[in-house]
Amino acid sequence: MKKQILALFTIGTVLSTSAQTVLFEDNFDTYTAGTGVVAQNASWSYWSAATNTEALVSSAFASSGLNSVNISGTTNDLVLPIGPFTTGKYDLKFKMLIPTGSTGAYFNALHLWTNASATYEWAGDVFFDASGLATWTTGFVSGGASAPMGLDTWFDVQITADLDNDLGRLYFNGVVANEWQWSLNNANGNAGTNAIAGVDFYGTDASSTDGNYYIDDVQLIESTGVTVKPITAEKISKVSIYPNPTNSNFNIEIPESFVGGEISIIDLTGKVVMKDRILQSTIKRFDVSNLNDGIYLIRMTNGTSQFTDRLIKK
Repeated sequence: MKKQILALFTIGTVLSTSAQTVLFEDNFDTYTAGTGVVAQNASWSYWSAATNTEALVSSAFASSGLNSVNISGTTNDLVLPIGPFTTGKYDLKFKMLIPTGSTGAYFNALHLWTNASATYEWAGDVFFDASGLATWTTGFVSGGASAPMGLDTWFDVQITADLDNDLGRLYFNGVVANEWQWSLNNANGNAGTNAIAGVDFYGTDASSTDGNYYIDDVQLIESTGVTVKPITAEKISKVSIYPNPTNSNFNIEIPESFVGGEISIIDLTGKVVMKDRILQSTIKRFDVSNLNDGIYLIRMTNGTSQFTDRLIKK
């Protein structure tokens, strides 16, 4: 479910021109595969409270860890409510994969939405065809297509809603694909509501038939202008593994929340090939030069805290 966000301890500060606050993040790794998302986390919602349009957690693909969410067919309509916010700048980021055999995929961003009302307003629609080619409609203007994202591979999607400047941006793999006036009502191009209220993952495609895709590593980030930045005595605030892929050694940054627990390296058969105790918050180095090339799981546990990610050895 939602990952724990750790605070930073600081001694001494400087002004920074920008900062980011993670408002929400979900990698679905603590969920039960084969069970619905909304049933396991009330932060998500159906399109309408009157209709169960549940999407299932899946272990078939994962960008990180073990699970993702499968959006398959028009019976799946999964919404992440956002705010609603009317000021500020927000980045909605997620990983997406379109499998071979899919006819395509679709998602949209919303100015106005509630699962208890039939009053909606779209900020933009994004479609993918069976090859992973993206097209979009924003401000009632159709655009695209981008280079195909490809099939059976994870790619990055980002929607930026800069409400203070009434600007929207769509990114694929870190590259701006489209920019538009965010507040325009996407149904007719008229003046709309300068707000963000949600993102909708709907299991259709560019032909309005059943689509099929997966999402993982969802983040909602708020960007602010001037803030205080720590310059000394900064604790490690999140888990980081690098380099990844590796051919010999890798480092893992271990937050304080895992001290007293253990870290394991597990191959895809489930065999633990390395294990170590976590005695302090630190950057720990592992030598995996003697391991066979392939994919391994890095797992850290300490009571109720758990972290799982993939390491590629090549």
